[in-house]
Amino acid sequence: MKVISKKYTAFVVILILLISSCSLDEYNPGGTTPDLVYSTPAGMNALVNSAYVNYSGQFYGREDILMLTEGGTDLWINIANSGYGRQMTKYEELTPSTGQLRNTWNRLYEIINYCNAGINRIDDVPYTDEAEKQARKGELHFLRAYTYWHIVEQYGNVDLRTEETTSPILTIYRSPIQAFYDLMLADIDVAIANLPVDPFPAQDIGRATQKAAYGLKARIALTRASYEESQTEKDRFYALAKDAAMYVIENQAALKTSLYETPEDVFKPANNKSNSEALFVVTHATVPSLNPQPNNPNRLHVWFKAKYSSMAGMQMDLNYGNDANSRSGGMCFMPTRHLLELYDESIDARYRHWFREAYYLNQEAYTWTADDLAAFEKPAGMVGAQIQRGELALLFTKRKVEDKRNTPYAVVDIDDTYSGGHVSNNARFNIHFPALTKYDDPDLPTVGSNFGSKDVIVMRLPEMYFIAAECELQMSGGSKAMATQLINIIRRRAALPGQEAAMEITDTELNLDFLLDEKARELCGEHLRWFDLKRTGKLLEYVKAYNPDVPLIQAHHVLRPIPQMFLDAITNPTEFGQNVGY
Repeated sequence: MKVISKKYTAFVVILILLISSCSLDEYNPGGTTPDLVYSTPAGMNALVNSAYVNYSGQFYGREDILMLTEGGTDLWINIANSGYGRQMTKYEELTPSTGQLRNTWNRLYEIINYCNAGINRIDDVPYTDEAEKQARKGELHFLRAYTYWHIVEQYGNVDLRTEETTSPILTIYRSPIQAFYDLMLADIDVAIANLPVDPFPAQDIGRATQKAAYGLKARIALTRASYEESQTEKDRFYALAKDAAMYVIENQAALKTSLYETPEDVFKPANNKSNSEALFVVTHATVPSLNPQPNNPNRLHVWFKAKYSSMAGMQMDLNYGNDANSRSGGMCFMPTRHLLELYDESIDARYRHWFREAYYLNQEAYTWTADDLAAFEKPAGMVGAQIQRGELALLFTKRKVEDKRNTPYAVVDIDDTYSGGHVSNNARFNIHFPALTKYDDPDLPTVGSNFGSKDVIVMRLPEMYFIAAECELQMSGGSKAMATQLINIIRRRAALPGQEAAMEITDTELNLDFLLDEKARELCGEHLRWFDLKRTGKLLEYVKAYNPDVPLIQAHHVLRPIPQMFLDAITNPTEFGQNVGY
């Protein structure tokens, strides 16, 4: 597999609020102008590559976007309830000066400027290969739609720009939400009309393709429906979303996508670089120099770990991963009790395959010490007892375990990790929990490395089943039976062998809350939960009900504050206005 190579050049476009460097793949225009550079296929291709850079170098693989898309929801809380990232994960001290929001705003608008520069020029570029030109045009429109979806959902009706910004603009006005979505839907139709089924060239995994465009259309149209008051207008967008999602579902072979047979296969490292279920991925290379930031790679593998090393004889290794962040005062995403209890692991294989409870001794032998026994509140009389290589050493479980202190291995059960719905205040236990394994990376260069090279799946096929089902559930005249059938396809795939019938639901069981619960079971940790809860009007309700360690959430937190640096830079900050509540 080849990732999209992105090399920075000396040509820098300096803008007000948008200070960015164009990344031109193997192409140095010297002191020439953008109009000359981008008038050639090489220059245009480099510009398109630039539009991808921030998704890999700044967003997917980093903690900021994770905190903005999964943090502050019903599913996750900071390890040991630490304060790191509290602005996004707990809505504490969330102000217009929050650095992560400023950085996200700047990077998103950089992408928009790259896209606008390319969209406004590409028709005049003399490509010798029309298929290449169409692919690049489709990618630009796809990326602009995808980026504006992030902008408008995070920040609201802000600055809608369709022309390249080449000089300072000091007076800026808001645009209606509907205008953003009209542009996004128009963009995605252009993308669908131009994008190929395979990346161009085929080895450039990470480029937008037909399946990604249809998937994004479904996501955008579904979100658009949430902004309408009239059921008639809602239905129009539900129909668009359903049709796009069903196109993917019904044309899997043509689009070269398919569901894996088992949940275990979805996130196997062996399937990461060529994943049949992925509709769109953000790539990370195993060769540092091919990444936008060679020393700032995909770190998602460290952000969901429970503390296991230096406990009951366990050593940090590549199988269980780098748990350096997993300590009191550190920052990792631990599941809420609510997320863990959504799974019935007696019939649902997803919990077994996507969460780690058990750690088996990875040294020759371990002899229990008095300190370790005390740490896990085990009987002092066990001093000197041994665990051998390959035997269970640690169990961090969602179950309640009887006689848990007297087992030959250490046990931290759900009542140790949580006190009711809260994270426990007991420092011995609140860094031990069932850990999400979707981003595990056993191919790190060294045991303690942060340098992850796995691609990040940001859209995958099951989402299409959920979108189509939600549309059937919410639209006038929709078929609840069809919605149930779609959800049952995902649930049957998730079943333990022989439990397929037990996993199926009936029409009477399906409603929006069940659908959101099922989506949590399937897509937790995959950069969607905050968007889903916002879109359905459930963010405040669900966080208050299921994540009591986030007590400060208020209704206005469905938007982020406009960065203060932006308001300070424009001449009409009062007219532009801060988002309500900040």
